[in-house]
Amino acid sequence: MQPGKLYSVQVLRAVAALIVVLSHSIRAYTINAPGYMQGLPQSWLSSPWFRDGMAVGVDIFFVISGFIMVHVSGDYAEGRKTSGNFFLQRVERIYPPYIVATLVLMGLTIAWVHSIPADFTPWRIVASMALIPSFDSAGLVQPILGVGWTLSYEMYFYLAFAAALAIGRRRYLPVLMGTIIAVWFIATIISRRFAVGIFFSSPIVFEFLFGCLVARLYNTGKLPSLPLYSLVPTVVIMAVASYFHEADTLPEAWRFAYWGIPAAIVVATVLPQQVRGSIGEALQFLGDASYSIYLIHVVIIYNVLARFYPKLISFGLVRFIDQAVAMTFIVAVAGGVLFHLIVERPFNDWRKRSRKRAAANPIGAQGAASATDVPAPSD
Repeated sequence: MQPGKLYSVQVLRAVAALIVVLSHSIRAYTINAPGYMQGLPQSWLSSPWFRDGMAVGVDIFFVISGFIMVHVSGDYAEGRKTSGNFFLQRVERIYPPYIVATLVLMGLTIAWVHSIPADFTPWRIVASMALIPSFDSAGLVQPILGVGWTLSYEMYFYLAFAAALAIGRRRYLPVLMGTIIAVWFIATIISRRFAVGIFFSSPIVFEFLFGCLVARLYNTGKLPSLPLYSLVPTVVIMAVASYFHEADTLPEAWRFAYWGIPAAIVVATVLPQQVRGSIGEALQFLGDASYSIYLIHVVIIYNVLARFYPKLISFGLVRFIDQAVAMTFIVAVAGGVLFHLIVERPFNDWRKRSRKRAAANPIGAQGAASATDVPAPSD
């Protein structure tokens, strides 16, 4: 099967990004509510199982990431394109918008506190920009731009995938799975005092492999056709798992099972679905912008909107937590779309024009032939 743009996957990316934004919007004004908001009435939105259950969007993103990489791997596995080129394209695609978003966050933070935060040490800045696992001031393994922890895993997946292609060629998938599992096993032995030990020992990496297996079945025509209504019990399972997760009955270490496996079922179910109409087109556009939405939404929530809510509350324009959540969700998504239009898409267009110029150059034609753009798994 020839890889192409799967519009159903774009729609799913949009949905995943939106529910992550919703989760963070609720968290910002419930468990992370600033003092001036703690007296506002709350609703069922503050229920921990619902609030944190929306984080399953990240699990869907990881499954999609594994799916896309296998789905487009044919030319690389056959040797018509190089594994090094695959990795280089991913670096070009992921880093520039991420670095811009990080710089925006740092600039707004410094402007907000009128000083340089203790977390902005030279090592933290370098490690964060490079997506190298490191501890923040709270002891969490995440870069300065907190949501970047998922991008650290993305870059790990890209590197492991490129290495597996170089070593195994057509048999890259067993090599990839063996590598991911071996690294995870070794990391569980490493002291958890080290950021890399915590990072690589997280079983959330298995969700990437779930996506790889879904893609292998899909590309070979062996993926079972699941009816759309099968999403109902899958979503129920996710919700029940969220409830027991918040009750500490289901540990985070088993997230790959109680959220990851259902996420893989969601991806497998949505794949063959047709997307039509204006709503479908809007979701496809949001899918294209989902990487930018994911990158910048927390910056907007905590470093932009926080300046306005005290005034809105004092003027009586915000009287309930639900109002703040709804306004935050809308503004954060709109800000992500704007970031996509101003930063991400122009840079991608420039990359495509550069490839066309390289392809027109006889000297660079051979290298350009392997520079076909690969859909970004984390868009």
